[in-house]
Amino acid sequence: MPFGDLVALEAQLKREDVAVFIVEPIQGKGINFPPDGYLEGAQALCRKYGTLFCVDEVMTGFGRTGTMFAFEHWGLEPDLVTVAKSLSGGYVPVGALLMARAVHEAVFDSMPHAMSHGSTFAPNELAMVAGLAMLHELDERHLVERSAQLGTRLLELTRPLADEFDVVRDVRGIGLLWAIEFEGDGLAYRMLERAQRGLFAQLVVVPLFTEHHILTQVAGHDMAVVRILPPFVLSDEDVDDFASALRSTVRRARRMPSSLTKFALTAAGIR
Repeated sequence: MPFGDLVALEAQLKREDVAVFIVEPIQGKGINFPPDGYLEGAQALCRKYGTLFCVDEVMTGFGRTGTMFAFEHWGLEPDLVTVAKSLSGGYVPVGALLMARAVHEAVFDSMPHAMSHGSTFAPNELAMVAGLAMLHELDERHLVERSAQLGTRLLELTRPLADEFDVVRDVRGIGLLWAIEFEGDGLAYRMLERAQRGLFAQLVVVPLFTEHHILTQVAGHDMAVVRILPPFVLSDEDVDDFASALRSTVRRARRMPSSLTKFALTAAGIR
């Protein structure tokens, strides 16, 4: 479904043959926020037409956005919540499905149904122990609150880049889910974008790593967005250092020295 389009969603749900609607509260690939009222409206439509409302928190769950789950920012009450990745602190592969009590009782309401959903490797003892340890650390070290504090500081330091540099279209984030999007009208910038959309973002990612030892990533193929999902144990100084390194790297990339431009074109397979 088109993200943010309630009319298109209702057109599908009104047939009353849709079991579940799954949506990311914030799209992780480009760190895209939902339009005002979209998630609340989607939940209401699911309730209206008897469809389960599932929020995908694989990327946003467990404090990433400054609350335990991102859906809390909109006051949602989903029927299902998917989680993974950070559930074990990245230590071992793990995933889980949280569900409302009514959904759980409807699925596992008898001994025969208890075997409806199973897996050879679930539950994995190591993954379960890692998950419990991660939850303990979140609570013991108040890391969800720390994520919110660091996220506020990160935005305060980096949002001015959108006014400072003509190649920065937007800086956005919530908690420690953050992205910078590039767009430019200059000849060199347009040349890179014609060769491969998102190449300018590589001129930021590579020097950040090779010169400042900061690992970031372009949010996806054919995207001019760089995103970071840093650990919650960052110090205030780490955030300051990142903002400073980002500013100097964008400033240099904007000038597009020939060595960087040649690198970008080579990376795109263009000689």
